[in-house]
Amino acid sequence: MKKYAPALADILYRQKVLSQKDAQALAKDFVQGDPAQLNYFLLDEGLVTKHDLLKALAQYYQVPFFDVRGYQFNHDLLAFFPQELLVRNAMAPIEFDGAILTVVAGQPDVPELREMLRAYVTYHIEFRVGITRDIVDEIRAYYEAPPNAEEIEQEEDEDDSTDIVDVF
Repeated sequence: MKKYAPALADILYRQKVLSQKDAQALAKDFVQGDPAQLNYFLLDEGLVTKHDLLKALAQYYQVPFFDVRGYQFNHDLLAFFPQELLVRNAMAPIEFDGAILTVVAGQPDVPELREMLRAYVTYHIEFRVGITRDIVDEIRAYYEAPPNAEEIEQEEDEDDSTDIVDVF
């Protein structure tokens, strides 16, 4: 895979988010940098919107993107994994359909991620890409204030409720 900064800068240029001059400067200045730091720089300096960055990340990693801000994590999925593992690797399970576990990660191309997850589950794993700091912040916030048992029961009751209609 190409070096991260030049490849991402090129994608942002081709998507008309950055000028050619800005893309070249970015590629040069961050050529040896950490991908997450480049993403933070782009967002913090207002050079790109979150949506533009997510679209570029999806193209770079060749997986769909997922914005975790405000996402209500499924407590049953999070219970499979230690908080420290998720935070350290900036990843979080977001969906399970019975056979496939979908996980959002800041760097979904890290080869060890799949094996780390398989230490806890045997499902087929698919990745989405997200903003690293958003993933870490949301995971930490969830574990600091997980839903209480009453909220969980209420959510389950709402999901199971059906309208009953009497027919005469």
